[in-house]
Formats: sequence, C-alpha cells, structure tokens
Amino acid sequence: MGANPLNNISIVLVEPRGPLNVGATARAMKNMGLSRLIVVGTMDLASDECRLMASGSVDILEQARTVANFEEAVADKALIVGTTARGRHRRKTGTPGEMAPEILRVAASQSVALVFGREDFGLFKEELAQCHAVMSIATSAERASLNLAQAVLLVCYELFQQSGVDATTASTDLGNLIEGDQWQRLYQEVLLCCAETGYMSDGNRLAIEESFRRLLKLGPIQTRDARHLFGLVRRVAKMIDGRVTARPDQSFYPRQTLPRGEDS
Repeated sequence: MGANPLNNISIVLVEPRGPLNVGATARAMKNMGLSRLIVVGTMDLASDECRLMASGSVDILEQARTVANFEEAVADKALIVGTTARGRHRRKTGTPGEMAPEILRVAASQSVALVFGREDFGLFKEELAQCHAVMSIATSAERASLNLAQAVLLVCYELFQQSGVDATTASTDLGNLIEGDQWQRLYQEVLLCCAETGYMSDGNRLAIEESFRRLLKLGPIQTRDARHLFGLVRRVAKMIDGRVTARPDQSFYPRQTLPRGEDS
C-alpha cells in the first residue's frame, strides 16, 4: 500500500465552545487513524479538562495548531470540506460515505481540511462559501444536531473504513472446538441423562432428541464448554447410582417459584 491518505487530512474546529469537546475530538481522531488537528480561536489545549477527555490521545493535542481565523486554518489546503446540519445553504451536499472516495483521492497526494463549525451555530455562510464541498451527516429529524466529537468520529470512521488502512477489531478466534465424534458423544450422553432421570420417555423421546440436536447445533461448541456439559451429565448419572450426593449452593442459584401455569 502507498502513502496513508489519512495523514494528509486535517480536522479543523472553528471556535469550539470548550476544552472537553476538543479533547474528545482528539480521542475520536486517534481511534480512526487521523492525527492533524487545527483549532480556530483561543483554546488552551494543555488544560487538564482537554487532556483528560483526550485519554490516550494527548499527542494529538500536543501537535495541534491554534490559528486566529478560518482563512489561516485552510490557507494551504487543496480541498476544503465544510460540515453542516442545516439544509438551506444552497450548496450540493453529500454524506461522509458519499464524499469519502474523493476526499481520500485528493489526500493521497495533497492536503485536505474537514471543517467543523461552532457547536451552537455551525459555520457561517461566508465560511461555507469558501469550502469546495459541503458534507452533512444523516440524522433523525427529531434531533439533527450532533455533539462535536460525535460528528468528527462519524466522519473519520467513514474515511478510515474506506481508506484501506489496517484496522484492529475484536478477536473472532473461537478457541478449540469439539469435532464431530466428540459432538456425537456429548449428544448421546445428554440423551442418556434425560432417559436415566426419567425426563425422557417413549412418548417424548423424538421431540427431546430433536430439541437437543438443535440446541447443540446452534453454534460451534468450545472444548471447555463441552467439558462442563460432560461433567454435568456424568455427575447426574453418579447421583442416580448413589455414588455422590447433591451439594446445592443456594447462594448461586436460589430456587425461584414460577407463576402457576409456567412450570416446565
């Protein structure tokens, strides 16, 4: 893979209201692989509040630029994309997903600015007029306005997803799974337990066999889970033979009385 286009994308916050939103924005950026932050206006990026909300992302605050006005923030950018929640600005508007390919194409070789406006008012008309494109995040009509860091996260997420940059996700490793013959042994021992306890009889045998076959096929069974099932049915068998006695621990599973008609 070539140069990472995310490295050429700057998040520009125009006159953010307070340090908490700025710190949360830095964290959102770090989550999605972006690192360039520009803040328009007076803001103490080293404040305790700002650094606290930027948990694990203080480096972004330390490298961030603060500038006096909108023009200075975007002066060297080849592509300027403004964000807005308002519909009446007479500009063609795209969603983050729709605009991500063009943003990433330009960012592959040139600097891009994604501009987020004031929490209470957004970007002024004059500022939107200086943007090459306008982006808007689809939201419920009941509440169109997003928290600043939320908006940044949603936009950065779409860029990250479409950038092809290596991602970290939750592990999908299921661990050691039982094989076909082990599954069959487990199934047979469960049925034997049902028969020996009197739960299964000739009248309900086929239905119970089908139910446990379906239950045990709901997903791959890990070996450690199978061990617990094997242990349970074998202990029941020993209790029936009188080789062990039950030692219930009521603190784990206190007996509950089911409403009449719901006993199984």
